[in-house]
Amino acid sequence: MNSFLEKAGASRTVLLILVVALTLLIDFSGISWRMEQMVTDTVSSLIKPVPAGDIAIVAIDEKSLRKYGRWPWSRRLHARLLDRLRQANSGPVAFDVLFADANGSDPDGDRVFATAIAAHGKVVLAMSSDEDPGDGEVTEVLPYSGFSGVAAAIGHTDMAVDRDGIVRGAYLLAGAGAPRWPDLALAALYLSGKFRVMDIPGETFTSQQPGHRGHWVRSNKVLFPFADGPGGFPVYSFTDVVEGMIDSEKLAGKTLFVGITAAAIRRTFSIPDMASGVMSGVEIHANTFNALEKNLIATNAQGLLRLVGLTLLAVAGGLILLFSRSQCMLCRFLVAVTVTTVLSLLVMLVSGVLLPVVPLWLSLVIVSYLLTRRHIGSLQKSSTRDPLTGLCNRRAFEEHFQNMWRLNSRHKRMLFLMMIDVDHFKRFNDLMGHLKGDAALKEIGRYLQSKARRAGDMACRIGGEEFVVLLDMDKQELRDVEAYAQQIVKGIRDLGIDCHDETRQYRLTVSLGCAGVVPGPGHTRDELFNMADKALYQAKEAGRNRVSCGWPDELLSAGNAG
Repeated sequence: MNSFLEKAGASRTVLLILVVALTLLIDFSGISWRMEQMVTDTVSSLIKPVPAGDIAIVAIDEKSLRKYGRWPWSRRLHARLLDRLRQANSGPVAFDVLFADANGSDPDGDRVFATAIAAHGKVVLAMSSDEDPGDGEVTEVLPYSGFSGVAAAIGHTDMAVDRDGIVRGAYLLAGAGAPRWPDLALAALYLSGKFRVMDIPGETFTSQQPGHRGHWVRSNKVLFPFADGPGGFPVYSFTDVVEGMIDSEKLAGKTLFVGITAAAIRRTFSIPDMASGVMSGVEIHANTFNALEKNLIATNAQGLLRLVGLTLLAVAGGLILLFSRSQCMLCRFLVAVTVTTVLSLLVMLVSGVLLPVVPLWLSLVIVSYLLTRRHIGSLQKSSTRDPLTGLCNRRAFEEHFQNMWRLNSRHKRMLFLMMIDVDHFKRFNDLMGHLKGDAALKEIGRYLQSKARRAGDMACRIGGEEFVVLLDMDKQELRDVEAYAQQIVKGIRDLGIDCHDETRQYRLTVSLGCAGVVPGPGHTRDELFNMADKALYQAKEAGRNRVSCGWPDELLSAGNAG
């Protein structure tokens, strides 16, 4: 039993290492990325952060387009907006609108707008990028110098669109050649005075460190839940603000994001939100600001932290799956998945680090499958094996006997059956005890198994001290079969299994009855079995420790006995 437990423990240890190795391999390969995003999206859609009260959106909507005409508008309108917001004592104003060029048809309008930017003092202008379709070189598209020179800050409007087309967060830094421009929301947050972190959070990308100016480089990616989908923040129409229809109290002290929401001209992005699914760019910037201000951001674990964290999660899950005392594999699997998922959520809530759980889930599925297959195989094996000797039992013998009978009948080959009975085994048990008797049967079983070497051979225990050996010999001469039977009887006697009483010592021996037929219409399996049983009885009657063979008349008349 101790040996069995040691082997089982070693096997579980190997499987635990397999859980860890599979988890790291699946994560490294990236094959679980889409599933991981689905899990992240589900969790994100369930978390609905309350929008901060100091954020609002000034929407360039359909109402404003009807009032002021087709887009783009004169810069004078934007100047009027800033004047209204300055009079209302608003907080930072972030334009999700690109003012890249001077308006040649209205230079005075540009000067008015620049004056309004300078007068407000807390205006963030947007910058973007432009890629040459020929050589793929990326250049930065900055605000017109007349505006950028008086703006309080410049922020990029690059969206963190994942390869499946969904926005789950933001790159806090980006730029051509080097990530030096802050996200529009981050720049606004700095101006609001509510963000004083020296080290910008987020996932960095070593492969995209400063390089050629023609490459757009992103860094410091953060993930966050979206605040109740579109419409989560107060939205005021551009025209209502400009025309003074919004109370100053609603604008005072608030960080305002100005952007396009009109369906005909807005840019929309897919988000993980289960209800809405899409959101305009200006609303995403407002959500970025909200997440940073409330510290609701998370970062994908990287490097050594990811390796160590994932390894520890895999070890925890593997220990539950492999060393739990529960006999229910599904229960152990579900507990392992639940515990590791809760642990990963706790890590995220405490440290803001997001550890992937899908690679672990997949590795637990694989190992659970292997364990289940092994258990099923063990059950199948135990149902066909004698628990004491390890030989096949009566059930397995009957199945194999039937298969070999059918096969030899097709090929007209003889099939031989040997029935073996341990001589005076009751006396051996009485003298030596049942434990010694069981040990003797095990040793005889191992010897008989060693003699059944061909593909069609099978040694079985069919009763207490009764064994059978089915032989599918290449040489069909009866004398060879008899010689083989004599080897078995002599081999068991030479095992040297002795017992003794007060007066003498006894050597454990066996009696063997052998029979053989060519399976076909003229014979049945029961007939062969009865012939071998009769031969065994004759061996016992003749004094035991010997072989007796019973051959059909047609074999003897053919002179096969030689």
